[in-house]
Amino acid sequence: MNTIFLQNVLTVAKNTFKETVRNKILYGILAFALVYMLFTLFLGSISLGEDLHVIRSLGLAGIYLFSIIITVFLGSSLLYKEIERKTLYFVLSKPVSHAHLVLGKFFGLLASVAVAVAGMALVYLSVVAFKGGGFDVLALLSIFYQMLEMALLIALSIFFSTFSMPLMSTLYAVLIIYIGHSLDLLVSSVAKSSVAAKAIVKVIYYLLPNLSKFDIRDLVAYGTHIPFTQTLLVIAYALVYIVVLLYMASYLFEKREL
Repeated sequence: MNTIFLQNVLTVAKNTFKETVRNKILYGILAFALVYMLFTLFLGSISLGEDLHVIRSLGLAGIYLFSIIITVFLGSSLLYKEIERKTLYFVLSKPVSHAHLVLGKFFGLLASVAVAVAGMALVYLSVVAFKGGGFDVLALLSIFYQMLEMALLIALSIFFSTFSMPLMSTLYAVLIIYIGHSLDLLVSSVAKSSVAAKAIVKVIYYLLPNLSKFDIRDLVAYGTHIPFTQTLLVIAYALVYIVVLLYMASYLFEKREL
């Protein structure tokens, strides 16, 4: 049974990967990312002696920004397109369950995003090395943190796509990204507010993912050491959210009247 489960998930993942890498808009986004990475060389050259720091900061920020665009763009319509094209009936007529489909879509899109991020990371590392920064090992850790966030956002996008159209899924995802990076600021802003306001913010804080946990770009840009225990906690944090979101997506997808 486990073998059949893995085979079904792998088959869906392969098809999803092939479908996403054929998307011409994906290559357009990557082309913009390449131009941006090369443009950091110019920005670094006019930074009055802080060229390497500027290139690292802007380069990592660029990888994050374009990763977000790719993830949200591809993830928001992942399941919806299957429903609209009626291909879902054909897929589910085989020994493929809703859970297989959701997990396969998740891993397929994650693989596509990982390949895109790897390409951007290669350009970034080349630019840093060209400017005399050597092999930026800490940047790889920052990119790994970013991939954890992308995995969480993919799960979130799949969850939204089980009950909403692509445009709404995109809006929901963007809203979660904005709130997720503002939770710490939101908590501090209501420190002197009423008990009710604090309670509401506390619920939001523990319900929504705190995406600022995945942001170590500034620390990496300044060469700050990241404790191994912190990395393990961040991995566990991401995995919990991903598992819960994919389980809920599978449940809603199965209950949805096709």
